Amino acid sequence: MEESQPELKWSAPFAVLPPSKSSPRDLRGDKILLPPSALEQLLAASPRPPAPANSTFTSYDPLNPYARHHQTQYHHSDTSQQLPNPLMFRLVNQNNGNVVYAGIREFSADEGEIALAPYLMEALGILPTDFGSETSSNEPLDLTDDSTKHTQPRVTVHANQLPKGTYVRLRPLEAGYDPDDWKSLLERQLRESYTTLTKDSVLSVRGVKGEDFKFLVDKFLPEGDGICVVDTDLEVDIEALNEEQARETMRQIMAKAQPGAANGSSKGSELDVWKPVEGQVLPGEYVDYELPSWDRTRPLTIELSELSVPDAVDLFISPKSARQRAQPRDFEHVFGNFAPSQDGRKVITIQPTNIELENAEQLLISVHGYPLAGGSEDSVPVHFCLRAKAEGEADLHDVTVDLVNDETRPTDEEQCKNCLQWVPKRTL
Repeated sequence: MEESQPELKWSAPFAVLPPSKSSPRDLRGDKILLPPSALEQLLAASPRPPAPANSTFTSYDPLNPYARHHQTQYHHSDTSQQLPNPLMFRLVNQNNGNVVYAGIREFSADEGEIALAPYLMEALGILPTDFGSETSSNEPLDLTDDSTKHTQPRVTVHANQLPKGTYVRLRPLEAGYDPDDWKSLLERQLRESYTTLTKDSVLSVRGVKGEDFKFLVDKFLPEGDGICVVDTDLEVDIEALNEEQARETMRQIMAKAQPGAANGSSKGSELDVWKPVEGQVLPGEYVDYELPSWDRTRPLTIELSELSVPDAVDLFISPKSARQRAQPRDFEHVFGNFAPSQDGRKVITIQPTNIELENAEQLLISVHGYPLAGGSEDSVPVHFCLRAKAEGEADLHDVTVDLVNDETRPTDEEQCKNCLQWVPKRTL
């Protein structure tokens, strides 16, 4: 049905907003900002007829706040039906002919200007030095002045709908990328920040240590220069650029994965209730454990102690079930403790009635070495002791002791569960 719809044809030139002025907009991925007039032009060029009016109002009173709000809502729903969703554009650098595809975030740019995310700037070959010295001023730019126009790169924006992608092959630009480190981050970034992908462009993904992973977009299915990545089941495949890079990557992964290395992270294992396990973790890395069984009728406490650097580790837990299979990470977990350690300990206590434990096969537990600011490449691993224990009856009584008023209570008094006041039993 979508293929039978007439194609939206529209294009217009725009001056690129300098990075110093577009960075406060926090544009990410392939997102752009266009002026409001561009939306009006797109609506005028749309081959789709406007939605039929279904309002019962016979007149519009601009002084009536309810009518004004109703009219705004109706206009928004009208435009969303008249234009393709999502809107996609083809950007062409007028200076060098570079091409990249983009998605729209807002129609809120100044007239005659376009704001670009850093990924688009790089793909179009636009450098900070291309803007000239005039862009350092906070004064508004006069686009009618020919001298101002020459200080800003210009791009031509074309409305261009792309097919939904089913497959993309990426190639890392450097060796040593462990799939466990960046693949989930990459998939998350595509979901949150991208509408399109452009062939031969370079994706930059932020790693857990704050480093940037760069990938070359190498191949699409369906084949073409670009694809849409919204509302589609996209298979992401990662392949090394060449055999030398593949060998170096494997060598680094194997060196990191060696258990018991004095300067590396420990190898994860199964946990046993009451039996502590000692280990160490490098900043930015994870050590994964599994707790296959525990007393599900009592509260369960997972405790980190004996930390060589008190605030350099985080603790994450996820129940493994049919709907949750991934290892806990700082961006994906069910229970987590980011707080500073208390007396050199970090603790997570899970009640047996917690709904997250329903249908849990086992508990996945991860110790994360927090990447400290200013850390060197040759980081020292942080030592820890991990323990899982079921809370006993004595522990539960200790939690409910009244430390504020420990005077002896008469046997005919009881604490109200609502107001926590001590009242005669006969009144309850």
